[in-house]
Amino acid sequence: MAPRPRPAVDRVAVVYNPRAGAFLSDREPPAERLAELFGRHGVTAALRPFDPVTVATDLRELLADDPQAVIVAGGDGTVRTVAARLEGSPVPLGVLPAGTVNVLAQDLGVPAELEAAVAALITAPVGRIDVASVNGLPFLCSSTLAMTPHLGRLRERLRGGAGWQTVPLLGRIARLLWRYPRMPLTVTVDGTEHSVKTRLIVVADNPLSTSKPFHRRDRLDTGRLAVYVAADRGTLGRPAGRRLWDLLVITARLLDGSWQQDQRVIALEGRAVEISSPTLSYMSVMSDGEISQLELPLRYEIRPSALTVLMPGSRS
Repeated sequence: MAPRPRPAVDRVAVVYNPRAGAFLSDREPPAERLAELFGRHGVTAALRPFDPVTVATDLRELLADDPQAVIVAGGDGTVRTVAARLEGSPVPLGVLPAGTVNVLAQDLGVPAELEAAVAALITAPVGRIDVASVNGLPFLCSSTLAMTPHLGRLRERLRGGAGWQTVPLLGRIARLLWRYPRMPLTVTVDGTEHSVKTRLIVVADNPLSTSKPFHRRDRLDTGRLAVYVAADRGTLGRPAGRRLWDLLVITARLLDGSWQQDQRVIALEGRAVEISSPTLSYMSVMSDGEISQLELPLRYEIRPSALTVLMPGSRS
């Protein structure tokens, strides 16, 4: 859906995560900083700290005051949680990139610096984007499984740990990369089965860009899921070091955007995806940075144009 222009807003609700990376090193409390940033533009901001336990109640109270937009200041996980409760609402969601990666903010064309992002959002056109889900849990960017959620847990411990913990955690990451087994899985896309053995699968809400780093997307409204499988060519007779090297090369190519040229990456597209295993009943899944233990089969769906958003990168 093409974005439609809108007048500048003067009244917003802001849900902010005080533990987001952009606020951790800031001496000024995040509520004061955000109020000041919006106030420079004559915008009144009703602020609430993000709490996953009370977020539903907080949003109901904020929406009762009829804001012109709900702005989320946090990472992709925080945005996902708030967006799940705004799906279907006419009130647009705006994203302030305060997290580590900020995938959705980048794809929506939101500037990386907070002050510039506020200025862009209050005059941004409104559009609609697709919402994906796995076993009923929504996500807006991507869902990864196999080895990646385990790496995500170790990464979070590495970020939050003391200096003396760094070396043991790095050692655990190295052992995980070395020892994690290939998983036999069946990936069914729109009814067609694909048998794979892999240590890395990504399911994206809309296909990934062929000209940008792996997590970026050119469009958010195609109504299609995209599945990317790192095909493990290892055999019992293939040296473990060589299998690890293959995985590291694939990972590097995924990050720098050259993955399309690598035959070890299998790309599939469709509207419905199911992932099953002959040996597992549950699997760790990381969706927009949040890890869940889900029962197999994993059923992925996409709801076209389900979420109203502010899109600074799409000017009409």
